[in-house]
Order: sequence, then C-alpha cells, then structure tokens
Amino acid sequence: MTGPWPHPNTGILYYRKVTPPDIFAERRRLAELGVKVTREVQRSLGTRDRKPAERLYKEVSGEVEAEWDRWRLLLREGPQDLSPKQTVALAAEHARAFLAKHEEDAFEAPPESPIPNPPDDGNTTMLAMVDAMEPDKRKDFERDIREYVGAGAKRKRSLTVRLLSKYPGLRAILGRDVAAALEAIHGADSDEALANRRLHVTAESRRLLNLQMASMMGAVHRGLEARRGNDYSRVKELEAAPDFVVSSPSTEPSRPANVLTLERLLDHKAKTTSIRAKTVSDNRAYLTKFVAFIGHDDARKVAKDDVRRWRDSLMETGLSPKTITDKYLSAVRAVLTHGVKEFDLPFNAASGIADNREGVAPKRSKGWTEEEAARILKATFGGTSKAISEPHKRALFWMPWVLAYTGLRAAEIGQFQGRHLKEEDGIPYLLITPSDGSTKSGKAWAVGIHKHLIELGFLDFIREIGEGPLFYEPYPADTDLKALKGKHRGTEVGKRVGQWVTEELKMEAPLGRPLHALRHLFTTRSRHCGMDKEARDFMMGSGPVDAREGYGEWPPAVLDREINKLPRFAVMDTGWRP
Repeated sequence: MTGPWPHPNTGILYYRKVTPPDIFAERRRLAELGVKVTREVQRSLGTRDRKPAERLYKEVSGEVEAEWDRWRLLLREGPQDLSPKQTVALAAEHARAFLAKHEEDAFEAPPESPIPNPPDDGNTTMLAMVDAMEPDKRKDFERDIREYVGAGAKRKRSLTVRLLSKYPGLRAILGRDVAAALEAIHGADSDEALANRRLHVTAESRRLLNLQMASMMGAVHRGLEARRGNDYSRVKELEAAPDFVVSSPSTEPSRPANVLTLERLLDHKAKTTSIRAKTVSDNRAYLTKFVAFIGHDDARKVAKDDVRRWRDSLMETGLSPKTITDKYLSAVRAVLTHGVKEFDLPFNAASGIADNREGVAPKRSKGWTEEEAARILKATFGGTSKAISEPHKRALFWMPWVLAYTGLRAAEIGQFQGRHLKEEDGIPYLLITPSDGSTKSGKAWAVGIHKHLIELGFLDFIREIGEGPLFYEPYPADTDLKALKGKHRGTEVGKRVGQWVTEELKMEAPLGRPLHALRHLFTTRSRHCGMDKEARDFMMGSGPVDAREGYGEWPPAVLDREINKLPRFAVMDTGWRP
C-alpha cells in the first residue's frame, strides 16, 4: 500500500503499511521486551484533504521506518543498560517537563504519591545487618534512621532514596518490596521518559531509573510547593543534573575508533573557533534531526543526495525558506566545512544546497506601530494579575520601555547586570557585554539612555538592584555565564514578557516576535528623527557596513545626543512601579 488510504466509512485518510516480515516473525520475542507488534500499522492522518495528507504520510512513514529500525537493533543487541549519568539525566529530563507543565498554576498540579512503609519482618534481618557494621558506621546508620522516623511524609521521600543509596545492605533487605513500591509510584513516569526517548532498557536499569525518578520528582514537588508561596527560584537538583545524551550504538557489529562523526566535528569546531555556546547548542539539535533522517552520523558517508532529500522533506513541513537554509542546512554545511578544512573530508556534501523558494509575503510591517507600542507601554503600569516572582514583575514593567528606547535585543536586556551601568563625564550609559551571557556579535558596546527612561526612574532602579541581574534570580557566584548548559535565564525572561504581550494583552505580534518588533519600531523612529545611522547601528549591536565605520570611538556624549533625538512616547506615567 502506498499513499494515503481513505477510510470507507468516514473518508478520513490514513497511513497503512504491512509490518516487515522480519519484524513480524519476532513479535513474541519483541512482546517479551515490551514492544507490541501488529500485522499492519495504521494511523489516522486527521484530514480528508489529499494534499496535506500526502505531506503527513511522508512524515509518519519516516517515523514508522525509524521505529522498525530501532526494533531491529533491539532484537540484535537486546535492551540497553543506562549509565548512572544517563539515569540521572533521564529522570531529570522528565521532572523538568513535569515542572514546566505545572508551574504556571502550581495549585493544579497532581499531588505527590507517598512511598509505602516497608513490611515488618520482626527486624531480624535489619538487626543482623546493624550487628555486622563497624562502630562508626553503626552510629551513622542509627542517626539516619532516627532522622527518618522523625521526618514528615514529604521529607521521608528524599530520606528513603538517601538511605537506599547510602546503605547497600538495606537495599538488599528491602530491595524487592521497595522496587515494587517505586514501580507502582513512578513506573508511569519512567515509561513516559523512556517512550519520549524511544529507549528499551534492562530490568536493572529500569529499577534504578525508578529510584532516581523518586528523587527528582520529589525535588519537583518541593519546587511546586515553593511556587505556591510565590517562590519561583530554580530547583537545584534539576539545575545540577546533566543533559541526557543518547548512546548511539552502530547498526554494524563494530565501529572504527577513528570514525569522523558529525557531532565530533561540531565539538572540535566549538573548541577551536569562537562559535557561541548558543550556536553550538542550536546546531547540535539540527544535526540530531539530520542524523535521524539519514540513519547514521558518519560525516564521510554523507552524500549530496542525503542533504537534498532532507531539504525536500523540510520543505514539506511548512518551515520558511530562510529557516531551512539559514538554520537547518547551515548547521550541516558548517560542520562539513570544518571537516574539509581541519580533517581529511574530501568535499562538503551540503555545499550549494539551499531552499531557494521565495518567502511568504509579509502581511504587515515587521515592527509595532507607534499606537501599538504605546498600548504595550501603557499596560506596563498595570502589571499582571498572575502570581509571579519579583524579577519577573520588574521585567514586565521595564523591559518594554528599555527595548522601545534602545532597540536592543530582548536577550541583551534580559541578561543585563547592574554593574554595567556606567558613567563618563556625568553621562550615564549601558554597557552591553557578552560577559553577562552572550551577544550576537560576541563583542561589547555602549548604548545611550533616553531622558524619558531616566525620568521614569530607570537609573534609580538599577542602583537599587545593585551589581547583579535586573530581571532574574542570580546564578551561583562562580558560574560562567558564557558557558551555560541550556538557555540563559535572561532569555527565558524575554520569552515570558513576550507571552504577556500576546496572551494577556491579546496583541498579535508582527512575525510572531513581540519584543523583536520593538527593535524594528526603534529603527523606524530613528529614521524619522534623523538619528545618525552609524550611531544607531553601533548602539543596536550591528556590525559596520563599511570598514571605515569601525575606526575611532563612540563617546557617551555622542550616544546620549543621538539617542535623545528620539521623540518621547505619549504615555502617561501613573506612578506605579513593581
């Protein structure tokens, strides 16, 4: 069967395909491994329209074929063992997703399940274990048991995990009962985490995953309890946990030690060039999708046809030509270029391949209108009715104002530290620097401060906060903000402010980017008022068009003069501040 199949009763189009004979013949063995195999795969495409159904058919077909390949690998190599690091990372990944789902309204989160008390066997085996301990170890154990007995129900959860980890003998005594209890409580969590990663693991790995899931989910529930008290600080256990990295066993019996993988090329490029951490993270995500599409990660085996087929499949998903060319294809092209330059890769298979379609014509301007911006700025005096953290409240008020009067990117203001409010000859200015997180150019620059911002109390606000971040809870003192795993908290702040504009103010953002639209408006207003173009581009962090523009310095007095050419927004100050 090829192509969408119409259901005879409803007319809804379906994907249908017979399960390959080699997989169907092993259905009983796969069932023992937790995989249900049917004679035929059938999935609704959710539409009667053949054109979108054909696109969806290709997507589903790719997913099903990939699933069959994973089952073949499972049959050949059996369930995999998770490393201790992978176990912690997988449990943390699931816990982070649970927290993200429920932290907006922590009161609606499902309650934490209690860990059942272990059965009573007269304590004979427990006493034997204690008698066999060294005196110092016995004192530690007795102290830990007293702490456990005196703890409340919520505290007992984390103490249970600690006791089992610290005393292997206790784990041996209670292992079967505790394992059964953890499976009953967290088996569904482990199932979801494994399914999301399409993993099949050994029974021992699953038991250890349940144990880590108890620890991480306990931490999440403590975090949700804090949020019910308006404390939105990070959950330290989730912050400390590593990101999950999939083990990629080869479909071949053995893999040469010197194989040149795409990920190896990316890692080497990150170490030997000035590529930004965010770019590395983004490119890694795009490369993962490319590897999933072509079925291997060997850079030497990447063919031009692989890249072309991937581009064609991306074009079917509705992504814009610019996104496909400048993000997805660019990630592959960049690492292969590095392989040609630094390794013995003979050619770049992605060279010359792009999405050359014309982009969709814009329905409106890229920036807010003057009236729309005034509406946003006026709304800042009302804040939000939601229970949010103090840094978040400050961001809702100040970020729209600062972006409107500076044209900076949201992340550059979201990550700003109070120590970078500078002054020269009595003229204040902002120093935008990658040391606060990152900048698009990797360079630092100065920005003038509009008098209207000063009248609103922006300088007083910064000085009151001090040297730390204005809009997020600070990281630990020794954190390297330029080498963070995941997204910078300042970036997340910008997203929340953008959601406030689109969700609470019900404003449809140009190009779907509410804060970036203020950057476009700033540029438009700078042209109306005759602001010097070089000064504007410098303050917006844009590189010089002409090499001559890079000569000389930009004194704060010049930046102050140019930024104050902007007209004031006609918004009445109600006096309210967060």
